[in-house]
Amino acid sequence: MNADYAILTDVTCDLSDETREKFGIDGYIHGHITIPGGKEIDSRLAWDFTNAKDFYSSLKSHHHEYKTAPASTEEIAALWEKFLQDGRDILAISISSKLSVTYNLMVNAQKALLARFPNRKIAVVDSLKYSVASGLLAIKACALRKQGLSIEENEKCLNQSKASIHQMGTVDDLFFIASKGRISHAKAFLGTLVGVKPMGDFNSEGMVTVLAKTMGFEKAYKVILAYMKKTILQPEGQTIIVAQTLREKQAGILAGLIADEIKPHEVILSDIYPATGINVGPGLLSAYYFGTPITDLKFETEVMKSIMETI
Repeated sequence: MNADYAILTDVTCDLSDETREKFGIDGYIHGHITIPGGKEIDSRLAWDFTNAKDFYSSLKSHHHEYKTAPASTEEIAALWEKFLQDGRDILAISISSKLSVTYNLMVNAQKALLARFPNRKIAVVDSLKYSVASGLLAIKACALRKQGLSIEENEKCLNQSKASIHQMGTVDDLFFIASKGRISHAKAFLGTLVGVKPMGDFNSEGMVTVLAKTMGFEKAYKVILAYMKKTILQPEGQTIIVAQTLREKQAGILAGLIADEIKPHEVILSDIYPATGINVGPGLLSAYYFGTPITDLKFETEVMKSIMETI
């Protein structure tokens, strides 16, 4: 069985060079961003044109001047073609099709390339997630490839398991997420409320739904851990990612608490890079992991309700 296919993702996966190399992710599709002054630049998984602190400070002051755009079908095809020419099939994972046209552009590239390389295989998986949640799916794909699963088996497994990816954490201000259409039922939470931490999980389409509000980080840590304990499955074998935007100190604390109380295989800290950062804004702190399948959020809502009644 040939399991030497390439696993590729897009720039919204928010996995660093080190993390992608560690797990064997073969590459990613960059995107484009417009910065203040109207200049368009490539968006990559690196702080190459700025640093995190300056970027998020600028974003808060000039949010209307920042815009994102996906790579074109031609740009996607140009990267993928290199792997096909080397005799490698491709398993590609995209940001949710509910949030971006990237999935559709990948499918267009898939069709164009298969017409030219009829003996190769290209599978495109719609993660129905964004940021490191789609990155987690790519990490899982690499683990399944290492186990010897064929590209078809891997694709099937990813489509079955993507609904089990959870996000739980806080954000200072839902303005950015709501303005970019990445949140549901947001009206009551719009704006900055000092000290109040909205806490949400994904719905079935990868959009964030607010399940609770807390005051301050100390209580937020307790709620996150309690929620994870009730929704995570088989933590001992998992890689959990804690992602943040200008919350590096809090992310380190949360990662330590998760390691001590959830006891996963490992916890990885991750930045949120500009392509995603423009859409989530500063002040995000969240853990991403595999757990109970998400359908209508009734179970998750009840779990959170019980937690908030006791903490």
